[in-house]
Amino acid sequence: MLLARVRKNRIRERSAWEFFERLDTAGHPVWTSDIARRGEVFRYPGRCQRVDVVYNPGLKRYLLALGFDHSGGWGIFDAPEPWGPWTTAFHTDDWGLGGTHGYRLPAKWIGAAGTEMHLIFSGANRPGITTDAFCLRRLTLTVR
Repeated sequence: MLLARVRKNRIRERSAWEFFERLDTAGHPVWTSDIARRGEVFRYPGRCQRVDVVYNPGLKRYLLALGFDHSGGWGIFDAPEPWGPWTTAFHTDDWGLGGTHGYRLPAKWIGAAGTEMHLIFSGANRPGITTDAFCLRRLTLTVR
């Protein structure tokens, strides 16, 4: 996964965009306007599909929700900065709700402490029926 930034009043100007390149020796991000020099901030080969990243102010962490196979495989990863380093908060190859995708953690639905939030996703697969429905689950995080 790659990371780019641009001022919101210049979003239509390609020359205003910068791309994460790497971390310097002090651990600070290095940005470049040369897209060919862009570097990755998250790597999960063959599985980075339908990604959502949100800042959780209660936990002071970035949360990345990632669905990866339409058969119920997804995960939540967390990091102190949007460039990482990312750790696995939750991961499953099958959470019992196959045919789901598009996992999102809406910022407005994160509680003040950051441990209560809601997961929105699409789809539900039942025997003989495949739908593309609005689905919602409440999540409670345990911080260790």
